[in-house]
Order: sequence, then structure tokens, then C-alpha cells
Amino acid sequence: MRASELIKLFSECYPYLRLEIYHRGEEMGNAAHNCLLKDIVHKKAVDSFEITPQMKVCEVEEIFWEKMGLQISIFRKSGKTWLESSFTNYWSLERQNNLGKEMNDFMNIQPQKVSL
Repeated sequence: MRASELIKLFSECYPYLRLEIYHRGEEMGNAAHNCLLKDIVHKKAVDSFEITPQMKVCEVEEIFWEKMGLQISIFRKSGKTWLESSFTNYWSLERQNNLGKEMNDFMNIQPQKVSL
């Protein structure tokens, strides 16, 4: 799977959240999103895992690190801006996504499809 495919799948499930992947401590640019995940993960054998709407953002970020050795961050849409969810890391993905939707509905902004 390519990094871009992971980002797109996450966006389809949570259209008001954005998953960013970091490699060697730096955010990957759009051009780098075409790389295969197996080329950037830090674990030779990747364990499978499931992400559920009830999981906290910090749990999702932690599970990517523990199971894949992949550093990620999750951002929430707030109007035309993406906010890092560090202050609300203990909220569930569902709660974060719903808040992003409420903000966009309030500002009458449609979610953008991820195109990589």
C-alpha cells in the first residue's frame, strides 16, 4: 500500500480529519506520498490492527507507532484551516470528525476530497 492510499482511506472514513505521515521526524511532502509504506515503516513484520471511531486520537497515533513504527499526526478541519488535535488528543475520532463537520456546516464549507 502506498502512503497516499492510506491517507485517502482514512479521509474517506473521516472526511473532517486528515492523517499526516512523518518519515525520519519530518512531514512527508505530497511527492513522497507515492512511496510504499513498507519502505518507510520501522518494523520488519507489521502487525495488523483495526481503527474504530471510538478510539482516541492519541491511541490511533500510538498504535501506528507500536504496530508499524510509523509516526503520524491527525488534524481536524476547522473552517478553512487544519488544526493539530494535540489539545484534544483524548477525544475519539468520531467526536473530532463530528466537531469538524459542525464547524464546516456552520461556516457552510464542503469537505475536500483528498487528491494525491
